[in-house]
Amino acid sequence: MTKFVFMVVCFIYASMVGIAWGNATATFTYSGAKSGGSSDGLVPAYHWSRKKYKELINRSYQGKKNGIEFERPIFTINKSNMNEYSLHLSSGLQAVLNKYPNYEIQVFNSYRSSNHPRKIKLKIEGSLENFQHPDKLRKYIPFKFPKNGTEVMLNHLSRYQGESEEKKVHSFVVNSKGAFTKVGVWSKRLSPKALDKGADEIQYYVLARYFEPASLVGDILLVHEPIPLLKKKRKAWIYSSAQRRVRRAPDASHDATGRGSQGLITADQIDGFNGDLDRFDWKLHGKQTFLVPYNVNKLDNKNIMYSDILGKNCIASEFIRYEFHRVWVVEARLKQSSRHIYSKRVFYVDEDSWMVLMEDAYSTRGELWRVALHGLVQQKTENFPWYKVHVFHDLIMKCVLFPVWIMKLSHFQSSVLKTKLETTPQMRFEGQI
Repeated sequence: MTKFVFMVVCFIYASMVGIAWGNATATFTYSGAKSGGSSDGLVPAYHWSRKKYKELINRSYQGKKNGIEFERPIFTINKSNMNEYSLHLSSGLQAVLNKYPNYEIQVFNSYRSSNHPRKIKLKIEGSLENFQHPDKLRKYIPFKFPKNGTEVMLNHLSRYQGESEEKKVHSFVVNSKGAFTKVGVWSKRLSPKALDKGADEIQYYVLARYFEPASLVGDILLVHEPIPLLKKKRKAWIYSSAQRRVRRAPDASHDATGRGSQGLITADQIDGFNGDLDRFDWKLHGKQTFLVPYNVNKLDNKNIMYSDILGKNCIASEFIRYEFHRVWVVEARLKQSSRHIYSKRVFYVDEDSWMVLMEDAYSTRGELWRVALHGLVQQKTENFPWYKVHVFHDLIMKCVLFPVWIMKLSHFQSSVLKTKLETTPQMRFEGQI
């Protein structure tokens, strides 16, 4: 597809969804995003888009063949035609396309699916007006109109993530020949509402346990994650099944690497980004339109086999849906007084959900080293956006780390969680937890 035909398609699409040229609306959504679409038609208006997305998802849940997972891509980008779309491709995606001739970006219609339960919307809408409220530190999205990169990242860290959940995840490390290793992790995450202690400072608690391979079975990690705006340090403990003892894990943050990842990601790359902001200087480059992994609902299909998804150096293109969305571009540069394996990082944060969708990570020599892609889905039952898949490309090692949900076990009531988990330093690591 030539660039001229591409622009014609965009304009026709814009007309179909009722977006007028030069639409410079002054209104915003409840989360602070621009409610109107872009003048070039690439990004649709929020309310129209949400309505169309809901129709597609309802068809999917009804088992119909015209749901969102059956949509066909508008066009495909590969190494041969990537220059035509470079304005909307991150440096990381361009590097991946150049590195792997078999890599493709399938581009679909854009749907701004991000939404929240009504009570959460009301809390988000009041983030600015009631910022002096005694409970201000727990505000979801405290900076709806950020003035700097730090505020954008704090929005990502402070976003609503549900109250409690239990899930299983499989992670794969795939090499250039297509061979892979698999690690399984079970985890529980709960908010302070489920416990009586620590509610004044804790954002959530996490308990994680390996269930495969055999060499890692029995190892457990416990994390106390503080409220981001408090700027307090994370507390973590590790239980080693080999040593049969619990120890503090003061290094479970920043550029520490997790077991089973073969060093392909750092601790602060989990969940797009997590933890302290103190080692980097954060610069905001404004809001731009990029192609990002979005509405990756095709991975919800329980009949898909891992062999269908995994390929050499990357996963099959058909399973990662790309759409045009406006994102906040934030550059993080390592402070001279700090240590980290990345000297520079560029984050692309969704304007609607405030979730990190992509990251370009540079080595201490200034070379683009790793590219992270974080595909989200809008959970229908719980009604909030969440990550379905993460893809971490190592451009030097030519490997990819691919963690994907295999099962969301449940969302619990607080009373149930209390009987299952104690989160004191003297916790009991029982066989059934």
